[in-house]
Amino acid sequence: MLFALKTKKYAALLLGILAVMLLFALPALAAEPISFSLSVEPASLTEPGPVTVSVRVANTGDSDLTEPVSLQDPDGQIVTAFGDGGQALIKQGEYVTAQQTYNVTKEQLSDGKLTYTLSYNQVDDSGNVVVQTLAKSAEIAYTGTHVDLTVNRTIDPEVVRRDKTVNVQYELYNAGNVEIKNIRVRENSSVSGTSQTIASLAPGERKTIQFTATMGGNDMTSAGRVTYTAGEDTQTISLPEVTIPRANPGLELGDILTADQTAITNGETVTLTLTIKNNGNITYSNITVTDAKYGELFTNLTLGAGETLVKEKQFTLSESTAFKYTITLPDNTGTTSTVTSNEVKVSVYDPSQVLMLSLVADTDTPTIASSPADVAFTLTLTNNSSFEAKSVQLKHGSTDIYTVDSLKPGETVSVTRMFTVSQAGKFRFTASAKDPLDNTVSFDSNEIVLTYAAPVITATMAPVVTPAPLVTVTAAPIDVLEPATVQTNRLLRYAAMALVALFAVTFVLFVISTVMRAKHRSASRSAYDHMELADKRDYKEPARYGSSAPEQEASAPAEDLLTEKPSDAILNEERPPVVNASSETGGYRLTREDSSPVFEPAAEEKPAEEKPIEEKPIEEKPMEEKPAEEKPQEGARHRRAGRKSEAPSEDE
Repeated sequence: MLFALKTKKYAALLLGILAVMLLFALPALAAEPISFSLSVEPASLTEPGPVTVSVRVANTGDSDLTEPVSLQDPDGQIVTAFGDGGQALIKQGEYVTAQQTYNVTKEQLSDGKLTYTLSYNQVDDSGNVVVQTLAKSAEIAYTGTHVDLTVNRTIDPEVVRRDKTVNVQYELYNAGNVEIKNIRVRENSSVSGTSQTIASLAPGERKTIQFTATMGGNDMTSAGRVTYTAGEDTQTISLPEVTIPRANPGLELGDILTADQTAITNGETVTLTLTIKNNGNITYSNITVTDAKYGELFTNLTLGAGETLVKEKQFTLSESTAFKYTITLPDNTGTTSTVTSNEVKVSVYDPSQVLMLSLVADTDTPTIASSPADVAFTLTLTNNSSFEAKSVQLKHGSTDIYTVDSLKPGETVSVTRMFTVSQAGKFRFTASAKDPLDNTVSFDSNEIVLTYAAPVITATMAPVVTPAPLVTVTAAPIDVLEPATVQTNRLLRYAAMALVALFAVTFVLFVISTVMRAKHRSASRSAYDHMELADKRDYKEPARYGSSAPEQEASAPAEDLLTEKPSDAILNEERPPVVNASSETGGYRLTREDSSPVFEPAAEEKPAEEKPIEEKPIEEKPMEEKPAEEKPQEGARHRRAGRKSEAPSEDE
């Protein structure tokens, strides 16, 4: 019971405390019907300086404010830009904004914040006026000095036509946190050769400078140079050279529109192809293509420099139609060109009026063994139309081959021609004629492929016999002169005959002389050796046989002596010589008789005061017999006999 009473006492005390707190809290809750926000730009500074402060005050209470609200800056000064002279009476659900440029001090920059104060009067429940204040701070950072100048160059147009204007623009942006001063931009002489200046550029500020030039006959070059001052430093930015090309249009605008077929039957589809080739340096964008009958066909097409634009469109036709496209070409020179394509006429026929031809090509060989080579081509033309085809021309490229004057429906004609091809490759032929609507229609043949193959010779290959050409012989007129070749051959034939005769005579003379020399040689071998003559001969010493005979010395000069023969030794063996002084020259004659030799002086001449020669008996020694093999003795005797017959007589 006692515990319960204590608990109730404590609970009552607690409720009393809560009631008192609530009484004090109600005025506080009633004092916050205002919403207050604050922002600073820039949020960082490199040094004390101005910033832009933005304030927003809103009445978020349940009723209108009965007392005005005032705003004070960090220095306690009324912000006159807020409301009416610094005070604002804000209704429920409304708000008031204000901006102020405030110079941040060094102490505030060090603290890193700016604090603004909002004050207003509020009446409590007792009827007393209570002044309420609400403070709000915005952070501001100190970052130091940061210099950053961004330069962007723009050239418009990118490609410039002759005598047209080009603009070179420089966009300058201060991306740093310090002011940039004395910004000077200079272009090279190709564009202007002049410079322009901007006095200053605050952080976050952007300005532009533009140069203008006129394109001449050659390309231009842009090269910018930017100098500026930040603080006490001067810096330079150099932009690289950029070529500004002179426009060189190069669109191929010949037969840019083609059709896959120009003759169709009613209800068939034809495909038209637009082909534009750009050989110049101009870029075309947002190209549109229209047709007078079918309206807009293509839009937003692009054709760059050196590119080719190809677009196809299908049409289902029930009547003959002539197509001609109109192409609008805006380009990067700032010029928009409009061109018109060639006209393509598509004829729509009744099936009975369609010209239908088929052309089949064939060849006698698929390969050639040499270049050039002769090849036979056969062209087979068939008229599949329901009417007669006239004046059908067969061609290879632009070369006419044959013209078929008339070809009835279903009729076929073949034409074979020999062609000289310069090399292997592909060959296709064309047949063209006019249809009933006087339109020229062409039909292509199949493709013939000729390949090159070297000839192969095998052992089993039968020889190709080439028949001899027919030769007709006719008698030449007598008074007609012979050709120079015939006369030359005749002269050569006569000269050959003369040489043969001369050779025969020479050969006969050679044989005769050979025989005569042989006879003289035989007679000479069978004759005796001759005795050599000398001015003086010594016969006092007996002759010796063989190799023991004394060497004979001649007193006559060497050029008057004859060479000693081998038979002299044999003659000396038999008898001593008989000397007969027959002349003043001292010549001697050798004779051989059966009796003893007698030396007699010549009949008419006697030697004067010549001492008689003492005669000594000559001893004849018998001949030594020699074996049968020693035949030279017999030969010696025969030679002595020959010399005896040739010795001069006494009368001589």
